Amino acid sequence: MLKTAIVGLPNAGKSTLFNRLVGRKAAVVSNIPGVTRDRREGVGRISDLEFRIIDTGGWNNQTNFSLQVIEQIEFSLLSADVIFFLVDAKAQNEQNKEFAKWLKRKTNKPVILVANKCESHRSGNVDYLQFFDFIGPVYISAEHNLGMIDLYDTLAGVIESFIDSSYVIPQSSPTIQVADYLDPEKNKQIPVSRTGTTSDQANEFTKLKIAIIGRPNVGKSTFLNSLLAENRLITSSEPGTTRDSVDITYDHGGKLITLIDTAGIRRKANVTDDLESRFVEKSMESIKCSHVIVLMLDSFVGIEQQDLSIGEAAIKGGKGIIIVLNKWDLINKNDRSKLIKFVKQQEVTRLFLEVPTITISALKAMRCSDVIDKCLEVNEFLSRKISTAKLNNWLIDALNRHTHPLVKGRAIKMKYIAQIGTKPPAFSLICNMPKNVDESYIRYLVNDLRKNFFAEGVPVRLLLKKNKNPYAK
Repeated sequence: MLKTAIVGLPNAGKSTLFNRLVGRKAAVVSNIPGVTRDRREGVGRISDLEFRIIDTGGWNNQTNFSLQVIEQIEFSLLSADVIFFLVDAKAQNEQNKEFAKWLKRKTNKPVILVANKCESHRSGNVDYLQFFDFIGPVYISAEHNLGMIDLYDTLAGVIESFIDSSYVIPQSSPTIQVADYLDPEKNKQIPVSRTGTTSDQANEFTKLKIAIIGRPNVGKSTFLNSLLAENRLITSSEPGTTRDSVDITYDHGGKLITLIDTAGIRRKANVTDDLESRFVEKSMESIKCSHVIVLMLDSFVGIEQQDLSIGEAAIKGGKGIIIVLNKWDLINKNDRSKLIKFVKQQEVTRLFLEVPTITISALKAMRCSDVIDKCLEVNEFLSRKISTAKLNNWLIDALNRHTHPLVKGRAIKMKYIAQIGTKPPAFSLICNMPKNVDESYIRYLVNDLRKNFFAEGVPVRLLLKKNKNPYAK
């Protein structure tokens, strides 16, 4: 699939254009410069044109993360086929000239100059960039969806020039030429991924979504970089380095998985900044759209109330969960067993769920792949279906081992159980007095059900229903 990258100075509107092209609010947008740091990718569309689109951080050499952001921009230039150089047309910024010179040095790929924030009229504030011989300018307003027809025409013209020059899309799409991409007789505009599979096939493989969740500075981005064996995400000892959630496709032994890096979640009382609140909201949204949650902890700190709150949110949402203790190599050997025991105790007493716990060192890439293996196992059990016969045999045995106490002299009778859903596994249990069943007894049944049929980290839901009297009116 054709790949485009949006580059430019901070606050030019790159993330707004990215959101417009992908058709959803995938990136946090703010008037504060420098919100976007890590690059993100999505599938963009303008009418019948479909392409991969890369959002990047603003080019700036005056911030703490400048070198890492620029490194991410450089990688985007290498992997893209067409570049959108986005500028704020409302203000003539001489730094755009410096960036234009840098861009000319770094790439010889087609660069389309896109003048953003042109809500009322075509601004002349981009004339000072005409000597760089970019394609365009194209005047748009990403926020108000203006000028997209002009952007379509310009991009289509660039693609046609590829065809005329027999240009072949480079390594980002090694199996398809631009001519093939446009020719309906050859491919009918079916996008092809880097692995040579169609987008429909890729979606089939990337159904598993894993969100890496935790407090700030526990090593979430470092873990993902070690797993990917590249500096895919910006890392720093400074808390709050990751600001927005970033989706990454990862090939794990032939299985494509979507990994979601998230901003650190602090206690609500400590979040006073509106922008940080939006980052935390995106992190919580990542829990909702994922199947398995990796709750990452700093081994030096252990497990705290905030971690348990995150875990409770994941379990309440029916997500599989595993706990990862990072920075394990720095923990004294004599303290390790105590820490594991304490974490396990908190899992059972606070989360009411036994959770698989893996110890890693993200910085040293120690046991990082084991985390994904365990996520795959948990996801498999999330989808497991148990036959009704096996379930009712289990129910008889569970009731015989531990009966419910009498309620006002009456016996609680549980007659029949059946599975009614997956992800998470859900069951319906027919009972004569469901409202009188003790909460601790329900917990006993759920835990025993999980131990017999599922793995650690899999939440199980049990719904008690009253049996219907066929003779009642």
